[in-house]
Amino acid sequence: MSITAVGFMIFFIVSVISYYIIPAKFRWGYLILLSFVYIYSVSVFGGLFVIFTSTVTYFSARLVEKSKDHKKLFLIGGMALSLAVLIILKYVLGMELFNHDVTFLGTDYPYKTFMRNFIVPAGLSYYTLQVISYMLDVYWGKIEAEKNYFKILLFTSYFPQMVQGPISKYSELAPELFKEHKLDWHNIKYGVQLMLWGMFKKLVIADRVGTYVDQIFYSNTDTPYGVTVWIGFIAYGIQLYCDFSGGIDVIRGVSQCFGITMKDNFRQPYFSLSLGEFWRRWHISLGQWMKDYIFYPISISKWMGKTKKGLKKVVSRKRANRIGMAIADIIVFILVGVWHGLGTNYLAWGLYNGIILAISAILVDEYAAWKKGLHINDKSKGYRAFSLIRTLFIITVGWVFDCTTSMKDAFVMLYNSIRFDLTSFDCLEFMHWDWFILPPSIAGVLVVDILHEKNISIRDSLSKKNYWLQVLVWVVLIQIIACFVSVSFKGGFMYANF
Repeated sequence: MSITAVGFMIFFIVSVISYYIIPAKFRWGYLILLSFVYIYSVSVFGGLFVIFTSTVTYFSARLVEKSKDHKKLFLIGGMALSLAVLIILKYVLGMELFNHDVTFLGTDYPYKTFMRNFIVPAGLSYYTLQVISYMLDVYWGKIEAEKNYFKILLFTSYFPQMVQGPISKYSELAPELFKEHKLDWHNIKYGVQLMLWGMFKKLVIADRVGTYVDQIFYSNTDTPYGVTVWIGFIAYGIQLYCDFSGGIDVIRGVSQCFGITMKDNFRQPYFSLSLGEFWRRWHISLGQWMKDYIFYPISISKWMGKTKKGLKKVVSRKRANRIGMAIADIIVFILVGVWHGLGTNYLAWGLYNGIILAISAILVDEYAAWKKGLHINDKSKGYRAFSLIRTLFIITVGWVFDCTTSMKDAFVMLYNSIRFDLTSFDCLEFMHWDWFILPPSIAGVLVVDILHEKNISIRDSLSKKNYWLQVLVWVVLIQIIACFVSVSFKGGFMYANF
């Protein structure tokens, strides 16, 4: 059940109304029921794996906290069992080896359809990282193990986050989930507004742009070259941002209607001045998770200490530390790539980003010396504009690994991108209406992001205006969504695949 489908909207409205009818002390428990209704609607048997992971997480954390001599053993056991579900369902059973028709209750299903509709739970990759962070935080003594099993169950299964995150820590999400939520019309109003904005980005822009991305990269008729490839890369970047951030806005809006605040997952990433800044602004919760639970542990690990000690024999202490950071960056991005999928294109994506960040970390002093020697003021508008364009170029090139299915195909596509003599637009069939819909819609998102970059809240500013002006703005947005929803709407979100 897609969160932009009519069925979900009905489920959402009924859920919010019934949520505020029941006594406040029962509301967080009621959210468990709502969550499993949603999980069941996505995958018939998926809820069983959510319960299994929640149970493993609960007992593992309790045993870690109580044990004096076997903390690490219980931690490793809990993480291994949780990861086993992810690895088996997402990677092992997702291999082409198992790609065959499945007969279930007298009906034949394509293997991937059967797995998606009956076996793999919604949000598998996201909630697995959440429970691992919870177990590690208990092991490190940052939080106490939760004694109420059903609170862990809700933390794992809370349905808005099951679509595509954000990935929350228990210490962040639990206070929101379990405090008493009274009916607050401000939350309802702001939540619905955020949902509408997310749907606008997803349904009007992302799905519409996606038709052209499909024509360029996934058409069986023409191979794209030159300018067409670059149009495809840019279009893909717009599609992915509006799809992913739009989805996050919808689920944050849904959650806010229940009185539960979920952290944002984007902070105007296309205004970044470096690749590192971009990944701190894009999918913020995943980046923070990797920083807290992969990057820092690697940086202070014994083997990294030995590595730095060996490096200090041939380079300075500062250089050795920076090489250590570079190694950690590469490992982190390889893991992020594998988290997205096992294709060699995802491995190449991780290496591409990791190596660029690693080089930047190692050559910090050299960059500073070059800028000083060339009399470059890195605070000037000119240099900031250059940094912005450079970062956008690096990011745009990196989309090639998302638009292809293997490392080999990615490099072929990059080669094709510089063959401008073969550029042809025959593979693009522009719809007449799209010339009138997409430019102003994309410009609208850009303006909103610019205002947010300046710390101007659109909703707060609008709420101070005349009541009927507020109504007019949101009615117009609803009409735009209703009238200009992409005719090729598929209902799903791109990041739901991960």
